[in-house]
Amino acid sequence: MKHALFSLLTIVLMAGCAASTTQALVDEQNWYGLGEQDGQRGLPQRTLNDLRTLSNKAGDRMTANYLDYEQGYIHGIDAYCNPAHAYQLGLDGNPYMGVCESRPGSQRFRMEWQRGYNDYQSQANSQFY
Repeated sequence: MKHALFSLLTIVLMAGCAASTTQALVDEQNWYGLGEQDGQRGLPQRTLNDLRTLSNKAGDRMTANYLDYEQGYIHGIDAYCNPAHAYQLGLDGNPYMGVCESRPGSQRFRMEWQRGYNDYQSQANSQFY
């Protein structure tokens, strides 16, 4: 139970930090940076409507640039989908949302992430016994 509570608290804090960083990038109209950030975090790619919603919240003078966002996302996802650090992502307890499936090395990435995630769960379970 303690582990679940800790995990929930960690996710809430990370979401709060991500939201403020996302908002800053939107306020700066840094669509490339937002896409790169999303990709590096292994998040699914946002749609044009998602970007329009973000820009509308920031003010009606803003216009979402999907091409810049998409180019940033590709750069970010290239870094995230590197199988060399997939084990560490899993070991840190990070979820994998399947964003690397169409990329070269996706099977190796998924296997390494799963191996790390299994070790993460084993460590978490061993704390209770």
